[in-house]
Amino acid sequence: MRVRKTVWIFSVAILLAALLLIINSRINLRSEIILGGAENGFISTDNLKKPLDDYGSNGNPADSYEYPDVKITDWQYVLINGENPSQSFVPQYKEVRNTGAYFSSSALSSLNSLIDAATEAGFTPYIDCGYRSYSAQQYTFTAKANQLSADGTYSFEEAVEIARSIVAYPGTSDHQTGLGVDILDKKSADMDYSKMDKEFYAWMDEHCAEFGFIKRYPSDRKDDTGWDEPWHYRYVGVEAAQFITEHGLILEEFVAHYR
Repeated sequence: MRVRKTVWIFSVAILLAALLLIINSRINLRSEIILGGAENGFISTDNLKKPLDDYGSNGNPADSYEYPDVKITDWQYVLINGENPSQSFVPQYKEVRNTGAYFSSSALSSLNSLIDAATEAGFTPYIDCGYRSYSAQQYTFTAKANQLSADGTYSFEEAVEIARSIVAYPGTSDHQTGLGVDILDKKSADMDYSKMDKEFYAWMDEHCAEFGFIKRYPSDRKDDTGWDEPWHYRYVGVEAAQFITEHGLILEEFVAHYR
């Protein structure tokens, strides 16, 4: 009888030890990371969705490359989007050469160098929008929703949902990072890419990584980013920019690799 009881206790102990091992490994799996310091940036890895299909635009698995050794929590990799919203993130920023636009203080010299190089190449680059605060984005979004609902065709609630596909919802805009910038071929209120100088953007796409910038919302990745804005560039640093550009990745894929 004592032998049976001893065996039973031993079996229970083994089961408890196995259970504790599973729980411990699960806890380790749920380690937290911070994506660039945005508010609520601590995200459990269990809660991170498998990014997109994990493929670059050249068809290769995004995780099949040898990624650069970077510290993804550094300021230039801050990620603000629909999956990583922030209401309070505010970067250090300065005005871009009396343009009325603002950009990250830490990356402003790189932006100036890019604009200088494009000008020397014979183009007329124009900074349309750089840093945009949460409150400014909220104003822009609300104005669009009001416009859509003004004639009574849509209720305000319906207009808000439609506006989400036209204007970034407050707290989800890359402009809030201070590292995203809309660079046009000339000063114009018409944001129609089909009418813009294709030679200028061909030059930008070929050389922007040399200055630490990537095309943030390329047309062929709209299904992944949600946006088709070929004029929107984003500073990530030279090493990351060259890697992302070379492999046809988007910022979400690059950041997700280090999670």
